[in-house]
Amino acid sequence: MTSPEYFSNDAYFNSLRTDASFGVSTLYSLFREDTVKTLVALGWEEAEAAYCFQLAVCDLARWAREGYQPEENQPLGQLLKERSLAHAALLKSTQEREAGMEPSAEEADLLRSQQKAAVWLALARLQPACQEALLAEPTSAEGACFEALQSEMGAEALPSDRLTAALADVEGFRTWQYTVEHEHAWQKKPVSTPAVEPLRNKTWRWITLTFLIVMVTAYAVYQFFFRPKTVAELYASNFNPPRSLMADWEKRRAAYTSDAASAGVATEACLMLLHKADVFYQQGDYRSATDPLLLIVLDTAAACQADAWFYLSIIHLHLKDPVTAIQCLAKIEDLERFGEDIYWYQVMAYLQIAQNTPHQRERVAKAVELAIPNIQNPKRRAQAEALLESLSP
Repeated sequence: MTSPEYFSNDAYFNSLRTDASFGVSTLYSLFREDTVKTLVALGWEEAEAAYCFQLAVCDLARWAREGYQPEENQPLGQLLKERSLAHAALLKSTQEREAGMEPSAEEADLLRSQQKAAVWLALARLQPACQEALLAEPTSAEGACFEALQSEMGAEALPSDRLTAALADVEGFRTWQYTVEHEHAWQKKPVSTPAVEPLRNKTWRWITLTFLIVMVTAYAVYQFFFRPKTVAELYASNFNPPRSLMADWEKRRAAYTSDAASAGVATEACLMLLHKADVFYQQGDYRSATDPLLLIVLDTAAACQADAWFYLSIIHLHLKDPVTAIQCLAKIEDLERFGEDIYWYQVMAYLQIAQNTPHQRERVAKAVELAIPNIQNPKRRAQAEALLESLSP
């Protein structure tokens, strides 16, 4: 079975170097779960283990930016585990270290990473205006925003030179933000069951229930016939992804059997990974479905990279991550097979973005308007035109 270690360290580091957001996403998809489980098994709390993995990912991204990477014979997954363990050990030893003891060179490097992370955590809690001001002028160790940062750090406050060093590492801060976003996605939200207060008076209960039924019915009639659809409703009625990745892939390839150059030749390994992704996809386990597809796109020689990028975009729409979906669609060069679908799923991504930012409705309408001339399928074109009408004020 193909594993994440099938790819060279160079492939992972190039990914971090050229597109940090995608590189971080790859490391989280392939290595986060196993690394955290390893640290938990060794006695650390899950939150501590996750924090140390964040630090390790930021270290690798920094090494990539600086042009350094470890020897090829050390698998990247093992490197992440060792770096996470080193951070965990230092955090523990720092608490126990006697005053005056100097850290080793390796410990000093780890400590700098941890200090930067502490600054970035405090920076993220400041107002956006202060964040921008501090990142724009990191060497200015004065002013209200700098004082606010020191106040946020509290007992963890560092000397001004350490603070300015962390603020000057803008790329490091961006990478840290990417890891924070992924950690939020990994957190499980507890399901709470609300307490139900019983109604003692049965007559009053039935009067109230009847009134509610009448009101709900009247409101439903209004919603159905008169109220314009929300962006979320428009998205739900227009997002119709394939039920099976392999079935969609076979249908798409069959349409281009007469043009081998356009369709390309899928290798056995590529087909195996697509099939593996499809199994998770059909089970609704979209996060696991990304792993085999990421392995395909990391292989620069893969013949079905365009397919992998396309299905990754659909999966990220399922995961409510429209920005990454758009980034995946932008990677597709095989416009012959995916052109119309690229425009359509870009519209779906914009619709998803507009669900959280209602003022984007006009921009989404413009995107639909621009996409319509590129849509040839009569049924989908009719959908797009109806969607544009619904979005128009």
